[in-house]
Amino acid sequence: MKVLLVYPAPPTSHWPVGLWRSRWVPSGLGSIAACLLRAGHQVRVHLREERLETFGYDLARADDDYDNLVREFAPDLVGFSAVTPAILDAGELARRAKDVRGGRVLTIVGGPHPSALPEQTLEEFASFDAAAVGEGEGTMVELADRGRPAPDIAGLVYRDGDGEVVRTAPRAARADLDELPPMPYELFNMDFHVAPDRSMIRWLKLPALNLRTSRGCTHRCRFCAGHVVNGAGVRFHSIARVLEEMEQAVARFGVRAIHFEDETVGARPERMIELCDGIRRRGLDRKVIWDCCLRAEQAEAGLLGAMRAAGCVQIEYGFESGSDRSLAALGKRATVEANRRAVRLTRQAGLRIFADIMMGLPGETAADVRQTREFLRWARPDVIGFALLAPLPGTPLYADLSEDVRSTLRWADYTWFDPPRASLNLTAMPDERFHREYKRMRRYVIEPQALRALLRDSADDFDDGCIRRQARRRLLRFIIRHPLRALTVPW
Repeated sequence: MKVLLVYPAPPTSHWPVGLWRSRWVPSGLGSIAACLLRAGHQVRVHLREERLETFGYDLARADDDYDNLVREFAPDLVGFSAVTPAILDAGELARRAKDVRGGRVLTIVGGPHPSALPEQTLEEFASFDAAAVGEGEGTMVELADRGRPAPDIAGLVYRDGDGEVVRTAPRAARADLDELPPMPYELFNMDFHVAPDRSMIRWLKLPALNLRTSRGCTHRCRFCAGHVVNGAGVRFHSIARVLEEMEQAVARFGVRAIHFEDETVGARPERMIELCDGIRRRGLDRKVIWDCCLRAEQAEAGLLGAMRAAGCVQIEYGFESGSDRSLAALGKRATVEANRRAVRLTRQAGLRIFADIMMGLPGETAADVRQTREFLRWARPDVIGFALLAPLPGTPLYADLSEDVRSTLRWADYTWFDPPRASLNLTAMPDERFHREYKRMRRYVIEPQALRALLRDSADDFDDGCIRRQARRRLLRFIIRHPLRALTVPW
């Protein structure tokens, strides 16, 4: 069977034209492609954002390119991997595939959004014939082998011959990740993915690649939808498998930086130390640098020291807030003091800090926001990831919303990037005060820090020299207009 796998893009209003571009190889989609190839199927991959950038974000040309691919390859099955911000694009691309193929194609959508809302997704998008729930490798292979949905294919929701929606038994999570075949990089435009860019390690412009060493997380934060696909608990690739993939990245693609995309690589500290030892034994610490995510309570001097010695340069922490009350509302099972401890230990280890911060938290007050600003000014992170909280389907936060509130949500308002305004106010602040605090956080903390980071870290290698000049002018204007504020920015 011919299978086309598609990774859609976010709404057009949030296309990342400018400094930030997505370079990640979609590891979930790649893993499905590898399993399909091993089962003997023909596979092509279409990454919407890569094609959009190729055509200068000209939607008409990108659509023509996609239509031509469907026409020439003539797939029997088209699969889409969709997070909530991309579900609209996935639905539209599924419709176009059916139009081009005259309806002679089966369409299926998987990923976090349809895994959380499979029946609703099929109701909202007539262009999808089925939805995969959870990990998609086994479901996609069995569907491709059969050529049609069947009640004994686990992890599937589909329309039967009478138009009725059928849900099959859930699919068990794969216990041994090493059973999965290697990533089929030959299906991807690797010149695009490893091109020097700051999106992989946010401050660093080097040829880079994302790798995954595990699936799952040790916690269930109320805002996170990761468990919807990966299930409960954490499963790991072997150390040998991870080291082989790192060596392949260096040898095949000239990679000089690696981003470990695991939800948290510190779920088993002893395993992480073993990985660091392996990196040093194979001399990879002299060939690549890398970064990863940790939970604050996992930060220990011994672990951080081992990571630094093995080439780690940056740790990303989901600090989220500087208020203990807000952290409790998020189910973080963390405290501000634990976050401060992680900052101190990370600095002592000589590692940079990437701090993820959110606003719009349930019950958040202006005092909570002020505590977050104070935490950032104390921590002085090297990079700040700032976003408004979005209630993602499949999360406890989304489940707690009333039906009336859920009915007002529009998938077009969801984005991978920070939206210009809040479409949903879950805080204890009136809308006007909430928007004012949001603008204040961006204007006086986030933007100056980001401009400073651009000027400090990127030397003379901007894609466009005018970006550097604009950043310098914006930063100077901020200092002139707000000299007192400038004194409190985490420089």
